[in-house]
Amino acid sequence: MQVRKTINRYAACVAVGMSVFCAMPALAADKPDGGCPVSVNLRGHENTEWSRSYAYHLVDGRKNLPRVLLVGDSIVNGYEGEARRLLEAKGVNVTYWISSYCVTSPHYLTFLGIYLDEAKYDVIHFNNGLHSLDTPTADWEKRFEAALRLIREKQPSAKIVWCTSTPLKDAAKTAKARELNAAGAKVVARLGGIETNDLFAALDPLDRNANWSDTYHHKPHVRKMEGGLVAKAVLSAIGRK
Repeated sequence: MQVRKTINRYAACVAVGMSVFCAMPALAADKPDGGCPVSVNLRGHENTEWSRSYAYHLVDGRKNLPRVLLVGDSIVNGYEGEARRLLEAKGVNVTYWISSYCVTSPHYLTFLGIYLDEAKYDVIHFNNGLHSLDTPTADWEKRFEAALRLIREKQPSAKIVWCTSTPLKDAAKTAKARELNAAGAKVVARLGGIETNDLFAALDPLDRNANWSDTYHHKPHVRKMEGGLVAKAVLSAIGRK
C-alpha cells in the first residue's frame, strides 16, 4: 500500500513529539495523492525539503484540554512559541506541524493526514501558501480546497481557522501572495463555516525594512505580534477570551 510505504520510509522525519529538521530524498510522484485530478500541476520538490513537529500533553493530566493543530511553514515556526505560551496559559494544548511542503507539493495530503490522525483537535489553524508562490493560482486553489476537505473528513468536529499567507519584502512576491489569498478566500466562502485570521492585512501596512529580517521572515517583535493574533483567533474559535 503506497501510504504505508510512505509512512514507514519517513517515520523518522515526520514523527510527532520530536523535533525534525532534515533533508528528504525525492518521492516518486507518479500521480497526485489524495485523489486529486491529474490536471492539477504539482509544485514538485524543492532542493531541500524539511519537516518539524511537536505535540504537547498527549498523555499527562492536561490531555483532555482543548487542542489546536497549527499547520504551516517557517512563518508558523516563527510565531508558534509565542502562540503556544499564550494558549497554554489559557488551558489549550498545542500540536504543530511546520514544513517546506505546501498544498501543491507531491504527497502533501499524505503527510497532512498523518498529523490529522495523531489526536483529536478542537481547532485547526491552517497557514500554508508561501512555498507555492511559483505555482499557478488555479492549481493552488484546487489543492487548497482538497486540503480543507481532508481536514473536515478526518476531524469533522474541529473548527477550522484559515490564516492568510503573509506579505513579503518583495513587491512581486507580495502580489502573488495576495493573489493566492484571494483564491483561498473564494474556497473558504464556497465551503462555508471556516473562520479567517488575516495576517496578511495585519502585516501589509508595516515598513519592510524595519520589520522583515529577510524576504520572507519577520523580526522578533513582529513574530510576537503574530503569535498574539494566532492565539486570539484560536481562543475565539473555541469560545474563550
